[in-house]
Amino acid sequence: MVVVPMTITKAIAPHSAGMWIAKYANRALEGIGRDFSWALTSNVIYYACQWSVMVVLAKIGTPADLGAYALGLAVTVPILFFTSFQQRNLVAADVRDEYTFGEYISFRVASLAGALFLVGIIAMFTQHAPSNIGMIMLIGLAQSFEFVSETYFGLLQKHGRMDRISLSLMIKAPLSLFLLWLVMWLTHNVLLATLALVLARGAVLVFFDMPSARSTCGSHPLKWNLRTQGRLLVTALPLGVITGLGGLNLNIPRYFIEYFFSRRELGIFSALASLIGAGNLVMAALASCIIVKLAKAWVTQDRRTYQSLFFRFVAVSAIVGSGGVLLAVTCGSRLLTLLFRPEYAHSTGVLSRIMAAGAIGYVVCVQGYTLTAARKLLVQIPPLAASGVVTSLCCLILVPKRGLAGAAEAWMVGALFLAICNAVLLAYIKEDHPVRWNATTLSPLWRRSNCSR
Repeated sequence: MVVVPMTITKAIAPHSAGMWIAKYANRALEGIGRDFSWALTSNVIYYACQWSVMVVLAKIGTPADLGAYALGLAVTVPILFFTSFQQRNLVAADVRDEYTFGEYISFRVASLAGALFLVGIIAMFTQHAPSNIGMIMLIGLAQSFEFVSETYFGLLQKHGRMDRISLSLMIKAPLSLFLLWLVMWLTHNVLLATLALVLARGAVLVFFDMPSARSTCGSHPLKWNLRTQGRLLVTALPLGVITGLGGLNLNIPRYFIEYFFSRRELGIFSALASLIGAGNLVMAALASCIIVKLAKAWVTQDRRTYQSLFFRFVAVSAIVGSGGVLLAVTCGSRLLTLLFRPEYAHSTGVLSRIMAAGAIGYVVCVQGYTLTAARKLLVQIPPLAASGVVTSLCCLILVPKRGLAGAAEAWMVGALFLAICNAVLLAYIKEDHPVRWNATTLSPLWRRSNCSR
């Protein structure tokens, strides 16, 4: 993903700028290029197929079919995202083996079972048509399979098997899309098509992800211990809150746009904001390659490696963000006309502001991953909540006066506020809380007695 924006930039910007970006991107990615290429390629394929699911339903089915699928996502995603607890990162960063993988996977099964039960209750009390209830439950099950696979990905990531994770995504995404398309084309029944999607994800979990984990790390039987599960809940709960608050902060400008204006303006803003997703793919791919190394450097008190990885991570985020801003400023109008329609080209100024907010957001992502690698979770919650308040207040003032540009500026201010807060946190844990990972100095939140095993 670094290469694609760089290629576009070289075609529209001075040659020296493209060479500068290439030089420093290659230097920042030195030593992790192979894993990064695996992760980035699989992420691009996966998200392209995810987006194509909506296209298939829109092309073959009816608006009602697409609406039913969107309803299922709207009901299930917030609940399942909260109960996901970012467990992949939690497993990957557990380089001290505070919990066994059997305990992690048991916690995953229990939390998803509770989430599906809650989804079922909500579906039965809010929906009258059995088909809608069935759709909601099927999508919930499909998402659950995804999150179980994510837990196995954390184990594989911890042992440096990014190739197996990438192969899983590159198999699952096209297979799910193909089966959904085939069943939808044959039956024109969105419920059966969604069932095919569920079966594809379940099959990849059972026949690829689980065997990959066994061949790499050995067998990991489930371990049901109420006391252990309770400790894991306390450990993982901040990650769920962090995920929820992060998603809320990203959507705050959209709420104000819909309230003060119309869905047309909301659609334009959302279309422009979707371009930030290209950079998010880079950040997610790079994080999957670097978070374990960050965690190991933190545990072993290797400050030089820890700081080097962090600054290289920041360097890549700055390169990606700068590339997005440069692209918006130099050829935003042509880009919007090409990707969307000519009427979007009038929002070039809004696009530049959104890209600037995204560039700051990439740095925030790096800071968040770095804090998570150091197991500093609770401290991330107050800045996230405060950033939401700042973004909301700015939206309240700017959106009525400046429209979409005001929403983008409010988003930028909120992201900058969060970046400053996170920078203070990182300096604080580095200077005032030197790394002392041993049985007598671990925080009670993370301590686990050896006798409890």
